[in-house]
Amino acid sequence: MLRRSIKRSQERQKGVGVPDDKHDKSKKFRTLGDSSEKNEAEEILEKLVLGGEQMIVEKLGKSSRKKNERVDKISTGTDSSSSKLGPLESKKPAWVDEDDEDVSIDVTSRKHEEIAKTNETILSGTKIQQRLRTQFEKAVGSTPSWAKLKSERTDDTDESDKSDVDEEDEELLKQTGDYLTTSDRIPKSTLQIKQCIHANKEKPTQGKVQSLEFHPGAQVLLTAGFDQSLNLFQVDGRSNPKIQSVFLQKFPIHTAHFSSDGGQVILASKQKYFYVYDMIAGKVIRVPDVTGINEQHLPRFEVSSDGQYLAFLGSYGYLYILSAKTKEWIATFKMSGNVESIAFSDDGSKLYSHGDDGNVYIWDMRSRKCLNKFTDDGCIKGLSISVAKHEQYIACGSQSGVVNIYDSTCLQKSQPKPLKTFLNLTTPVTHSKFNSTNEILAISSKFAKNAVKLVHLPSMTVFNNFPDFSTHIYTPTCLDFSPRSGYLAIGNNKGYAQLYRLKHYSES
Repeated sequence: MLRRSIKRSQERQKGVGVPDDKHDKSKKFRTLGDSSEKNEAEEILEKLVLGGEQMIVEKLGKSSRKKNERVDKISTGTDSSSSKLGPLESKKPAWVDEDDEDVSIDVTSRKHEEIAKTNETILSGTKIQQRLRTQFEKAVGSTPSWAKLKSERTDDTDESDKSDVDEEDEELLKQTGDYLTTSDRIPKSTLQIKQCIHANKEKPTQGKVQSLEFHPGAQVLLTAGFDQSLNLFQVDGRSNPKIQSVFLQKFPIHTAHFSSDGGQVILASKQKYFYVYDMIAGKVIRVPDVTGINEQHLPRFEVSSDGQYLAFLGSYGYLYILSAKTKEWIATFKMSGNVESIAFSDDGSKLYSHGDDGNVYIWDMRSRKCLNKFTDDGCIKGLSISVAKHEQYIACGSQSGVVNIYDSTCLQKSQPKPLKTFLNLTTPVTHSKFNSTNEILAISSKFAKNAVKLVHLPSMTVFNNFPDFSTHIYTPTCLDFSPRSGYLAIGNNKGYAQLYRLKHYSES
């Protein structure tokens, strides 16, 4: 082979027998597989390295045919490999962890009590995995579509998921902003409450605050006491400016209430007569002895919310009903024992009375008859009673500090069982008041310091953050909620009307 190459180079130099490559290109290339010009050494080398020219030709032919078949299958959609899982689809679901199989866990602790069975102390990772999976599927219903691989999802699942997104979430996904709002229902356990400046800071009562009440239609609060003064304040939670003061000579005020329309203030004392302050005209009107009432003094009364009646508490169980418009006597009711507290229903059709015989009387204001009498459970002497809107709840407070909550079934039963009994006060319960939404009941006792509790009625539990260690109410003498429940006012023995803002409710 070496001699031949030397000979060719010599002939090329002489220009003999060597064709011109530029003019004869066919001599430069030869067909693959043609061994006419190969010697034995070249053929042996090709077979060792490449397997020979014939084998190369066969391999190239097979590769070309496979490629063409692959292109045809893809174009016609019959390629089975195109439906196989890709590299991402071969992954395991998120809840599979191979390391969990080699773990043993002590299930005697409290956090594992839901998955542990009786007398089990140690579980393997595999069993814990199975129980957690079963627990999850019981809660969800089955394995959710997001936890399945695409190959495991059915067409129905995909279509349902797509329709759910289209129908429910399409509008939501098109918008931005806040989608979470506060609940309309007040949460239990903790009350969002803030103490404000005293409502009567500009003119405190000299002595105890005997009476305190919010105006039915305006942010106005009245206070009255034995200092013979009626004071009106505008409640804003910041300065609470005084609007008006009225002094009544020789008339220590025991009770003061707004009329149902808010145009008048009725004031009572230990006298046979009482006063009416006309807020529109700015005049004080004295109502002399009322015909039909044989009492030496009438210090306490209530006003019906429908604006028709005034009910005065007499002695020996007598109740005197007057017309709210004419201030004339209409009827007299009689209990078996002494009457201690009364309350009208929100529509004015019924009057509830509680006394020292432990019974509650329900009076019909139209027929002037007693509809029912029931025994307050465990009560020896009743001191307070209040009725919620629509008569949803009736709260009865006793001398022993017990408060029983009843529902409307007490209208038909003689010995109803209370929905809940509260023992949070240890001294006689002298006042109770429902808020406008029937969600909070305030109870208090004038025989102990800071003796005020607020009850969350939907859950029948007491708010644990009022009063707290930093709250100084002193001795509560009276209390009231504002019409929209945004404020709570508590009168005390120091002459102040303490004001609290209930942040859950709005006063705007």
